[in-house]
Amino acid sequence: MPTNEQEDPRTSTLDDDLKLVSIGSPSIDNSPALISNIYNTEYEKAVLNTSLNPWNSRAFKLYLIVMIGFLNAVSSGFDGSLMSGINAMNQYLDYFDYSGLGKSTGIVFMIYIVGNCVGSFFAGPITDLVGRRGGMFTGAIFVLVGSAVIVSAQNINAFMGGRFILGFGIAISTTAAPTWITELAPPQWRGRLGASYNSCFFIGSIPATGAMVGTVKMNSTWAWRLPLMLQVIPPVIIISFVWFLPESPRWLVQKGKFNEARDILIEYHSDDGKMNPIIELQLREFQESIETKKAEAFWDYRPLFSSKNRRWRMLCLALMCVNGQLAGNGLITYFLPAMMANAGVTSKQRQLVYNFANSILSAFGAFTGAAITDKIGRRKRLYLGSFILACLLAIVAALTANFGKVGNDNLNGANASITFIFLFGLAYSFTYTPLQALYCAEVMSQDMRGKGMAVHILISNCAGFINTFANSVGLGKLGWKYYFVFVGWDFIASALWFCFGVETHGRTLEELDEVFNTAWPARESTRKTRLAAVK
Repeated sequence: MPTNEQEDPRTSTLDDDLKLVSIGSPSIDNSPALISNIYNTEYEKAVLNTSLNPWNSRAFKLYLIVMIGFLNAVSSGFDGSLMSGINAMNQYLDYFDYSGLGKSTGIVFMIYIVGNCVGSFFAGPITDLVGRRGGMFTGAIFVLVGSAVIVSAQNINAFMGGRFILGFGIAISTTAAPTWITELAPPQWRGRLGASYNSCFFIGSIPATGAMVGTVKMNSTWAWRLPLMLQVIPPVIIISFVWFLPESPRWLVQKGKFNEARDILIEYHSDDGKMNPIIELQLREFQESIETKKAEAFWDYRPLFSSKNRRWRMLCLALMCVNGQLAGNGLITYFLPAMMANAGVTSKQRQLVYNFANSILSAFGAFTGAAITDKIGRRKRLYLGSFILACLLAIVAALTANFGKVGNDNLNGANASITFIFLFGLAYSFTYTPLQALYCAEVMSQDMRGKGMAVHILISNCAGFINTFANSVGLGKLGWKYYFVFVGWDFIASALWFCFGVETHGRTLEELDEVFNTAWPARESTRKTRLAAVK
């Protein structure tokens, strides 16, 4: 092992100092060697030879840039929490002559999902044709218009029309934004930055729920109109600044703008504005994976399934879309007041306070999960997390069955029910929220990513029908017994992730192609190489 204490290992010649052996090799002595288990040796060599300081001015410039992209997730967060809280307001229910549960309420929620589904068919082509920035701009325009219509709605038809437009725009913006962030981020930070994107759902959720705690006391429609006005803030900022942001370097190479892509990588993937091994590796892989691809019609989605490699990628994407939606999170996002009522909390004011507290706790879980994404990977978190979610939701159902009855005077039991509802939200936010957009973007190859992320929106929202229309009816008729539908699915999801989930941590996006070309990518992705520095 090198003995010169002043030698920087990132600038040493790795081929001279490092010996690569597979795990379990008898030829290596673990005691005198510095050993680390890694997924991809070429990527690891480039990382070790590249200095990338997360605290310098270039890094902070990148953080500020991607925050504009994060605002697309903020818009999505506003809707989920606003509609959950507004659905508990008598001012809203009386104005539109609705109850908190039932088919009518489900339709109001569902029309947003319909807009999402329709928008997803346009999201991929728009993101591929006009770029990732163009996709964010287009989506923001629709979100702004939809928000304005909802706030000013004088009847239920206008309200639902606005929600359709809002859902249409969210589909486009939430296709373009995570794609842009994942493609722009340095591979060493891709997990943290990409996971932080979806975690920003709660940056919209928290002020939305907090605002409703104050406005619920108003004796007019402003009780629900004022919180809804918050939805116009993110699209206004995005529209104002998006054209000042750098475009995705991968998209630029795909369009033949290699020099522009290189300049962006040098600006944001280095400490000193110069070429380094990680930039060289990426540029080489960009050219190999992008320039060799045959041009495809922007409307043709068949190439997403044209090979085993691609079909497995789409399977991983579908697992995230379906399992992420059917984990039971829809009960929390849209029907927390109904769950609180099942647990014995009937005060509208108290329900909104609990809704606000749950948003804060869930945000903590999401950002904690995002912060350690580059350390713990994806696959293990997903299959263990799904198992834990099933257990927590089963406990919620059992406690609610015993202590959520009308006339229950056991406050400890009711509080225990609420506590486990919050713990479920925390666990879900840690497990799924940071990965929902990031993982789907990672498992797509460059030429698949725009359309693949649009399919992600479509599948998520098809599954989301259960979280809106079916949940409303199911909770209304079955109460706490309906929770067991999701308990069962979480156990199934855990098994599916273990068998079919591919680990994306520790590789560049292009290097994942080698994994998906193997006979069983899920198993291959967990295999590591032992990297040892020996004398």
